[in-house]
Amino acid sequence: MSVSHTLLRRLTVGGVLAGAVIVACATASPATTPVGSTEAQALPPDCNPKSPCAGSTCATSITPALSVVPADACPREGEFQSDVDVYSWNTFIALNWPATTTTCAPDTQVSILSGKGPTVWETYPEDSDIFVKPGTKPGAWCTFGTPAAVEAKLRRLTQLTEPDRLAALDANIDKLLVSDSKASAAIAERFPDIEQAIGGPLTDQNGRFVRYEKRLNQDEYNYLITNNLWNAAGQTNATIAFPTGPTQRPGPCNGQPCGPVGAMEVKAAWKVLSAQEVAGKRFYTREAWVFNNDSGAPSPGANPVTVGLVGMHIIHKTKTQSTWFWSTFEHVDNTTSSFFNPHCPNCQPNQQTAQQPYTELAPDGGPLNAPVQVTRTTPIKADPSLNAYYRGLLKDSVWANYQLLSTQWTTGGAPKGTPPVLANTTMETYIQSTASCFGCHSKAPKASGSGTADFSFLMMEAQ
Repeated sequence: MSVSHTLLRRLTVGGVLAGAVIVACATASPATTPVGSTEAQALPPDCNPKSPCAGSTCATSITPALSVVPADACPREGEFQSDVDVYSWNTFIALNWPATTTTCAPDTQVSILSGKGPTVWETYPEDSDIFVKPGTKPGAWCTFGTPAAVEAKLRRLTQLTEPDRLAALDANIDKLLVSDSKASAAIAERFPDIEQAIGGPLTDQNGRFVRYEKRLNQDEYNYLITNNLWNAAGQTNATIAFPTGPTQRPGPCNGQPCGPVGAMEVKAAWKVLSAQEVAGKRFYTREAWVFNNDSGAPSPGANPVTVGLVGMHIIHKTKTQSTWFWSTFEHVDNTTSSFFNPHCPNCQPNQQTAQQPYTELAPDGGPLNAPVQVTRTTPIKADPSLNAYYRGLLKDSVWANYQLLSTQWTTGGAPKGTPPVLANTTMETYIQSTASCFGCHSKAPKASGSGTADFSFLMMEAQ
């Protein structure tokens, strides 16, 4: 039984809600469904027609209106997990809407159902775009995916040979995946306990490492640039408090709001797809040039490669959640085929197979590490009917193959976060039983290692 159903029973007396407001989803509209969208379907039990805000309102069909990132959720009184999970799904759809690369905004002429990319969040700057070396400065918004910016990134990857650099440019590839850990090399070097806690690379059933990237939205970008927080010196005496949206007064960007939705960060996990997986068309895919590590050692295997999205963390600081919302999604095949072999009953689950120094492939391109047998040890907390509903809206597209695990948030009844444990099998593989987004990030320090960074580990990457 979901949290909302339990509390509804407790708080409803004689059919009237006592002392709380149920917030969830809007009823289906009789309007004609636009071209490229799915037909409206029956709302699941967790959807309630009385939500006062769009963030907690269930979508009834896929339309361009869903390309707008919700500014907040509306759980209101009572701890209604369904309301924030609806918000997470709406956010997932908005962020994965196809983007117009010249504006880094959603392309409302194309539907998410097309499965086309880059998506909106992929036009956001990466951590390495923002936390640049002293003597330089981050570029202007929406300049990080241009050919010139990609070439600059390739030049920074010093171990890439000139022929390979030119080959990458000729292939017109704008995605460069360099990290085999969700913690960057800079963070792992300063705080080795983090790398130890995470457990190292994740090897899929094809013997390839999962790659990770971290990006931040325009509100967070504006805040970092305006307040000179992208460099370590600027952080030293600063109090870091990320923006929460347009109603914040006074605004944290020279007294003005930093943007319309508040600070957001996205962390994504990608796997290199086999020819069979590419042909199966079950993943959101991109072409990418992959590297062995953050320092730019190119993979000895074929490049570029087709990668598929397998995991996604979304964190969002809002007016109602100064401790951020923590949403996590993953591909439905993660624990059935991509990272699990059903024909290996003696495989030890969730055990690291790669040894330091981590090397993915031999010079001939063959895998060096046995696959990790990934199993889920922390159950999916999102209501199955809600996941089924949204996957139904996204039917006949690759996005129907993704599921919400849960949304962690703080409430009056659970100030340390609910649900208390939340793990993504591609990002917390080895620490699933104890993983807590809120609990871990609450300790995030500034680049100096002292002082808090308002839940963002990205701040540690400042140079």
